[in-house]
This record gives sequence, C-alpha cells and structure tokens, in this order.
Amino acid sequence: MNSARSWLVWGVGAIAYIAAILHRSSLGVAGPAAAERFDVAATMLSTLGAVQVGVYAAMQIPVGVLLDRFGPRVLIASGAAVMVVGQVMVAVAEALPLAIAGRVLLGIGDAATFISVIRLQSGWFRGPILAQMSQYTAISGQVGQLLSAVPFVWLLGQVGWTLSFGTLALVGAVALVLVLLLVFDAPKGGAPLTGSIDVPEGWLPRLRSAFRQPGTRLGFWTHFSLLASTNVFLLLWGFPMLVDGLGYSQAEAAGLMSVVVVTGMVVGPIVGIATARFPLRRSTLVLAIVALVALAWAVVLLWPGHPPTWLVVALTVVLGVAGPGSTVGFDFARTANPLRVLGSANGIVNIGGFIASFAIMPAVGIILDLVHSARVAAGEAVGLYDWEGFRIALAFQFLILALGFAMVLRMRRITRSRLREEAGIEVGPLWAAIAQWLRDRRS
Repeated sequence: MNSARSWLVWGVGAIAYIAAILHRSSLGVAGPAAAERFDVAATMLSTLGAVQVGVYAAMQIPVGVLLDRFGPRVLIASGAAVMVVGQVMVAVAEALPLAIAGRVLLGIGDAATFISVIRLQSGWFRGPILAQMSQYTAISGQVGQLLSAVPFVWLLGQVGWTLSFGTLALVGAVALVLVLLLVFDAPKGGAPLTGSIDVPEGWLPRLRSAFRQPGTRLGFWTHFSLLASTNVFLLLWGFPMLVDGLGYSQAEAAGLMSVVVVTGMVVGPIVGIATARFPLRRSTLVLAIVALVALAWAVVLLWPGHPPTWLVVALTVVLGVAGPGSTVGFDFARTANPLRVLGSANGIVNIGGFIASFAIMPAVGIILDLVHSARVAAGEAVGLYDWEGFRIALAFQFLILALGFAMVLRMRRITRSRLREEAGIEVGPLWAAIAQWLRDRRS
C-alpha cells in the first residue's frame, strides 16, 4: 500500500482517464466544425453533445454495480476499448446519425473510467492520502481537457476532421494496451475493507445499501451542483459562446478554456488537503463554491453589452474551482460506505453532475434557436450564436444551481443528524468553530 507500484498502477489508470476526457471534450472545441460538417442548427448540435453526457449518466448505476462485481481493471480496459470504436465512428462520420452512434459508444466507455479509477486508488492506497488521491485523479482529467483545448484545436485546423479524431482513437488504443499490461485491482492479499456497514448480498440490495447512506446522497447533490456548469462550458457551449457570442478568435477562446483547466489543476490539491484536514466542514466549502459559481455567471450575463475580458477570465477561474469542488462528492461517498459497495456509491455520486449537464446542454440549444427565430421574425439581422441569445439561454443553469444548493443544505442536515445519533459528534456552526479556533490560538 502507498508504494511506488501503487503510484505506477494509479498513474496508468490516470492515463486511461486522460484519454477518456480527451474523447469526451473533443466535441466541445470542435462545435463550429461539427455544425459545418453535419450542417446542423444549435438544437441538433446540442443533441450531438448531450447524447454522450446522457448515456454517461444513464450508465453510472450499471457501471457501479459491474465495478463491484468485476473490479476496476476489467471496467477500465473495457471502457477504453469501447471508446476506441466510438471515436473511429466519429472520425469517419459524414452524416449526423453515425456521429451520434459513435458518441453513444464514447459515453458508454467514458462512464466506466472515472469511478473505476477512483475505486482503483482505494485498492492501492490507504489513510488520509485517499482524500487527496480523488483530486489527483480529477486533475489528471484536466490534462485531457487541456489537450483538447490547445493541441487538438491546432490539429483539427491542420489536418481536418477525420485525421484529428482518428488520432484520438489511436491515443485511446495506447491507453488500452497500458491498462492491460500494468493495471491490477489490488496488491496480493487484497485491499483492506473500509467501514463497518453490514452489506447484503446481491447487486440490488448492495445498491440500496449504498443509496441509503446520507453521505452518498450528499455526494450526489454536491456533484449535481458543481460539475454541470463547468461541463456545459467545456464540453459544448463555451467555445461557441466565446468565439461567436463574444467575438474572440479560436486561439483566444482555447486560451480562455485552458484557464478553466489550469485553475482546476492548481486548486484540486488544495481542496484535497482541505477536505482531509477539515472533514466536518466539507459541505460548507461546497456551498460556498456553488454560491460563487452563481454569482460569477450572474455578473457576466447581466453586464451591459459584452463583458470585459477580465470578467470572462474571472468566470473561467471560478469554473475551474467548481471542478475540484464537485470531486468532494466522492469523498462523502468514500467515508460513508465500505469498500465492497464503493463502486455503486461512486456511480450514484457521479450520475449527479451528468444528469444536471444533460438537462442544461439541450436546453441551451433549444433556447438559442427559439430566441434566434423570434428575433429574425421581428426583423433583426442576428446570428444564431449572438451574445444576447446566449445571455438568455445560459440563464437556464440558475435553476440547476438553485436546486443543487437547496439539496446540499438538506442532505447536510440529514448527514449531520445521523453523525450525531450514531457517533455522538455535534457539528456546530462555522462561526462558533472559528471563534473557538481563535481562542485556542490566543491561549
């Protein structure tokens, strides 16, 4: 445990996750190219982007159950193989149906990767470092985002659709070979059990056992609240918003999207250390980040005219913070469940952010089309991705943020009540904790 081999195994799993994120996010920076290649409007483009997210969300529970049954090595390898096939289909597609079919396979393979790597690290590491490992895994995914935002954009412009997406399929094939050669579920002797919950046999009772834990549901709503806005920006609508809505060049837009990624890579370890150091205040951190995301979007969307560049940069920084914040949901699940059902628990958590993303992505496209049609009918000469249209369409996400904030509050209350009843631990208000800390410092 916690050995050099542990880091090697986790590192290969992280490479597989980098490849999965590169597959997932490639369409986000290729939105204008996809609209031209398949000759589709905003609603259909959002369908192409949302289909992978929808499949990803739908597969989380089945994947979690399979993960508890077959282990992370089988799931990571299977996911990588399916994604290679899906990306080849996207690469050769000249009509929308084949591209959608490819994105479906990408969603299935992608769904098997992240929670499997999270489960893998629980087999190779133990102790406080586990809270940080989840953030390190999430950071590795940010590398995939960065690769799609910079080199893939360049490659797409240089060699075109088929060769650039074919290159992604080749990257996925290399990741698959590495997983098959180097990844195993746990060192000899098996992984230690965590927790003390009596887990029933059978996949459905085990799934119910994981869901009944308030910490699992708190993790679900944490992920729901914080991942969607970043996902929507990076995976589909950020690039059109920046290029067509706000008039940035493609290189400038790629740079701004990279700010989201780099911020997540910097903030992730800090969040991991904070959650390990202050486990009873994790939900307070989550609520603060949700409020920050809502405030940042409100200022950008309400700014008279086009928002200045410094404000757009501030928004990308906040979205970068939200990514690591969403990963705290997996730490709630980890501390609430035994290892035997951690795959199911992580699947429940992971579905949250992608349900929210799936709700927002097509809604933005539909609203953009409706606003554009209404303005054209009124005699205005405006483009489909006009900034005024984005103002209205992106406001839809405030419904998701408000719901998530309310449910995190509710599940925090239930979780703390369970903690008080079962462990006798009373979590006081934050101001009282700060006052006590100041008194201790003075004494």
